Amino acid sequence: MKRVCALFAIILGILCMPLIAAPTNYDETLTKIETLQHSDLPAAINLLKTTEPEFDSMSRLQQGRFLVFKGAASIYAGQYQTAIDTLNQSEALLKDSDMLFSAYSYEATAYIALRHFNDAFNVMGKSLRLIERIEDVNLKRASYLRLASLYAAMGITEEVATYAAKALALASPNDVKDVCVSKLYLSVHQLELKSYSQAFDEFKFTHSFCESNGYPLIAYIALKGMGESKLRLDEPLPAVSYLLDALKGYESFNFQLEINSTHALLSEAYLMLQDFAKAELHAQHLMKLSDDSSNTELKHTASRVLAKISAQNKQFEQAYEYSRKEQYYNQLIFDQSKMKTLAYQAAKFNADEQAREINLLNKERELYIAQQTVKEREYTNMLMFITILVGGLFFLGILLIVGNLQKRKFMRMARIDALTGVLNRGAGQELGENLFVQVAARDGDFCVVLFDLDHFKRINDSFGHGTGDWALKKVVESLKPQIRNGDVFARIGGEEFAIFLPYANEAKGMEVAEQCRTRIEAIDTHFSGHKFVITASFGVSGMRSEDLSLDPLLHRADMALYAVKSSGRNSVFCYSDMLKSDKQATSLGNRLVSMP
Repeated sequence: MKRVCALFAIILGILCMPLIAAPTNYDETLTKIETLQHSDLPAAINLLKTTEPEFDSMSRLQQGRFLVFKGAASIYAGQYQTAIDTLNQSEALLKDSDMLFSAYSYEATAYIALRHFNDAFNVMGKSLRLIERIEDVNLKRASYLRLASLYAAMGITEEVATYAAKALALASPNDVKDVCVSKLYLSVHQLELKSYSQAFDEFKFTHSFCESNGYPLIAYIALKGMGESKLRLDEPLPAVSYLLDALKGYESFNFQLEINSTHALLSEAYLMLQDFAKAELHAQHLMKLSDDSSNTELKHTASRVLAKISAQNKQFEQAYEYSRKEQYYNQLIFDQSKMKTLAYQAAKFNADEQAREINLLNKERELYIAQQTVKEREYTNMLMFITILVGGLFFLGILLIVGNLQKRKFMRMARIDALTGVLNRGAGQELGENLFVQVAARDGDFCVVLFDLDHFKRINDSFGHGTGDWALKKVVESLKPQIRNGDVFARIGGEEFAIFLPYANEAKGMEVAEQCRTRIEAIDTHFSGHKFVITASFGVSGMRSEDLSLDPLLHRADMALYAVKSSGRNSVFCYSDMLKSDKQATSLGNRLVSMP
């Protein structure tokens, strides 16, 4: 992710370039170059080449602006040292100009790409001092955004969010470009925090916003962010779609850095999809890159992907070699990460703190090298062991999988009612009893709802058992959306059902029962081929302090259900002590307990 942020720094710094007026005819050309750098990069580079012969005819301020744009173009092309040399020339020409902040920002970006983190922080310190002198709101907002881009490149996520939020606070609805960029950085911050769902939503908004307002390059960055978010959510199929679209967009800008980064993500996505041919194609593209420090993370990803593909293809020797490369690049990444951390802390603390951190870094590195050596030896031994036993383990694995699938199938058949798909009586009572014990241990509420379909025998007698079965399945289908994830829904008899509601009192049980009754009554039966009305009677009982098991609740709910049937059906009754005197009440609870 830090690689992504580093590339964002380049793009967003260019997008946030302030417009500086100058009194010569070259201003229009320079402003056009600035505009093209965030809409049509190849055209901007061509215009730079066309204008360069007239460099000596420009004013000092115009020459400074031209060199800043030329330095930015060099960053796009990955020519970081050239960019630094060009930007150093512009500093003398832009002295006491607001454009000087842009030169510092690009220079810091180039130093970061070269992993010269101390130099980068020195230049960023100059930028921070310049912000204090800026009074113009637009320039201050652009400055905050460039600082956010630099901190993103350094992987300091909290600072990214801080400066992006400051820029957004200074932006008005008409500042579309800066709003677009600020939203992008806040999306990146969510991705760094591993809030992948929220990051996807914010990237999606940013992509739509930037695309509709004419900022295609930022829209492609947001599209890539959507793909990476989906990839980290283990959803490789949509990730591939987003990443391929982003890759196509980057290729139209010839933005090689982001093209390579997208190849890395695609190799991971295709690996998850087990499309090893495409994963290898993208990974091999990265392995052909030079061993430049800006390609370290890309080649680390490619080595990891190729190692897994080789192991999957049982090419263990090749897998081992790629694994060694992965460890090598991982070591480089580790060193770079520590260098960033050390540079950042060195900018904030005194020399004693710097010495302490350097010492700690050396110890950590020695420990890391020792751990990597141990892991390498373990990995070599494991490869040998796997090579010897892979055949036996393969067949043993097949037997275990088949046996486990059969076991799960039979267990499910034993617990699920075949007609309706809900739990049967035995499984429902067992799960309900377990939930009751858990709730009682936590002094929570528990509620039981019993119901059966009114005059169900008439449906079977009048229209046949097929229609009766349809009615039972339709009732379950209608009520399932009403049942919470933690509730238990079971068929306990022919047309009798039970709903166990943990952590729900009688009021909640009455509410659920009434909602279920209404849904049942609203069922349209003409799809069965016949016209009739389905209704149900409900009995509700809540947990009392003296209840030691589920049986008393079932008994009281059954008494309430009997009372409903005695008073006209199609209604909901909650148990009360007045029902104790009803000698005709049946005892469903006793029937459940007595079952084998």
